[in-house]
Amino acid sequence: MNTKASRKLEGQKTLLGRTMHSIAYNDQRDEFTVPQPFAQALLTFRGGANGEEAPIRVIQGPKTQLVEPDRLALDIINDEFFVPLDTVKRITVYRASANGDVAPLRAIEGPDTTIGAEALAVDNVHNLLIAAGVGAEGLRFRIFDRKAEGNAKPLRIIGGKNSMFSRLGGPIAVHAPKGWILATVRGPGALASDEAFLGIWSVNDEGDVPPRWTVGGPHGVFRMPRGIALDVKNKTIIASDKRLNAVLSFHFPEMF
Repeated sequence: MNTKASRKLEGQKTLLGRTMHSIAYNDQRDEFTVPQPFAQALLTFRGGANGEEAPIRVIQGPKTQLVEPDRLALDIINDEFFVPLDTVKRITVYRASANGDVAPLRAIEGPDTTIGAEALAVDNVHNLLIAAGVGAEGLRFRIFDRKAEGNAKPLRIIGGKNSMFSRLGGPIAVHAPKGWILATVRGPGALASDEAFLGIWSVNDEGDVPPRWTVGGPHGVFRMPRGIALDVKNKTIIASDKRLNAVLSFHFPEMF
């Protein structure tokens, strides 16, 4: 079915760039935020933004320490943005209502963190921050206390040859009530692969463990999966695939 968008946000006043790889919606304020890597900024718009409409808030400037922000995670309960800055091996945290050239509330960085972090998710039930990143050992989940800062060691690390990790597909998600981590995983190369899948791990997992479940692959429907969203009411996982140019829904009551 060919469905037209009900609204379109575009134009110079929006400050949007060529490509946006993450978006977070705040249903408490009816607003959404996207990172802008070319401008080193976080742009927040009202939920009903349309046309060439400027953001209502912009976090940008030297005090922010933002360096090519590409993804972000929103913690609505604690009113915080978590931003992985993979190029400088740092995670920065901001007040979600912040505006202008503001310093982070805290930052995680240092040799003991074992970060690169490409994507983040927050588990408010277990008070955890999950960071997914790639190093010399491959793709791993690093699990931190949500309030961790400085040169903090992960509480646990999930990863290894049995974990079926290769390349992270895109943003990760958490179903906090049950403590599930969801990530789309691509094949070993940069191109589409029938080895791609959506994996589900527990926040209590540690070490070289496989996912508890795999969805849509390997050797299934996925070719180059990217984003994830959860429809908790209907017990459904929603994921996009760049190569299929499609959004797929999986009814998966076992996880919920």
